[in-house]
Amino acid sequence: MIPNGITTGSSDFKDRKTGLIVFGILEILFGVVCSFMIPLMLLGMLASASMSRSSVPPPTMSTMIPGLLFYALLAVGFIWMGIGSIKARRWARALLLVTSWIWLISGITGLVFMLMFLPDMYDQMGRSGQMSQVLITVIKCMTIVFMVVFYVIIPGILVLFYGSRHVKATCERCDLQVRWTDQCPLPVLAVSLLSGFGAAFMPAMGLYGWAIPFFGVILDGTAGAMVALVSMLVLGAVAWGIYRLSIKAWWGAVVITVAWNVSAGITFSRVSLMEFYERMRFSAQDLEMMEQFTLPGTSSMVLLPPVSEIVTPEHGIITLHG
Repeated sequence: MIPNGITTGSSDFKDRKTGLIVFGILEILFGVVCSFMIPLMLLGMLASASMSRSSVPPPTMSTMIPGLLFYALLAVGFIWMGIGSIKARRWARALLLVTSWIWLISGITGLVFMLMFLPDMYDQMGRSGQMSQVLITVIKCMTIVFMVVFYVIIPGILVLFYGSRHVKATCERCDLQVRWTDQCPLPVLAVSLLSGFGAAFMPAMGLYGWAIPFFGVILDGTAGAMVALVSMLVLGAVAWGIYRLSIKAWWGAVVITVAWNVSAGITFSRVSLMEFYERMRFSAQDLEMMEQFTLPGTSSMVLLPPVSEIVTPEHGIITLHG
């Protein structure tokens, strides 16, 4: 029996093979651009370090690592999925649809927060005399346009294309092999992948002294490493269990989401963001740069629980809690 109601014999659809090829090429190009961002970021860091007259401290490697890892992941992921789209593979269509939904939801959330805090940030720079009012207005408009295009319009187009029943049917006709992405509903797959990535990136916290907010205090060193290790194992087990449609894993995801939000809320109601950054062992140079771009009241954003995907395994339904 083929999972998820796949019917390879259906002919009531419009062939979208050309569209899959076009979108696949664009995704490969996007991945290549992301790969170019890695050396550009490193060159930018070196150039900033050489500009002694700059009023803003140049970034250091510790602040660059998350961005470098992010662009490396995007480069590998989109090139790989783009090739799969060109070949009309089921797994590629599923992963691109899941990725596009996460991209769109995150983009809309980020855009809302940007519209909330962007004016204050640039107004603060204007009052300090770092930029003219005309330049600030231009940068504001350009930033908003970029956010809307890159974080809303582009992922929205991908969601519409890869979510089309014609694209789904085309992939099923071209790829008769049942893939691992067919074993569970796509919303369930999304949460499983998010949990898996959370587990995979947990060791990277070692680069920042294992600093972790933990129910009112900041743990670091050995204590933080132990919490990170336990979190990695639990998230890995939850990711696998959700993929296998385990109700226990679903409840585990609920407990983790609630516990993390409560822990962060309690901690950042007592600890400032700058103190947290200090415990992350950023250099004085990094802290100076962060302090310049940290607005009053932004720590309250940490008290807001992030969007969490809660999945009911029996039905594959996502309910968003924000």
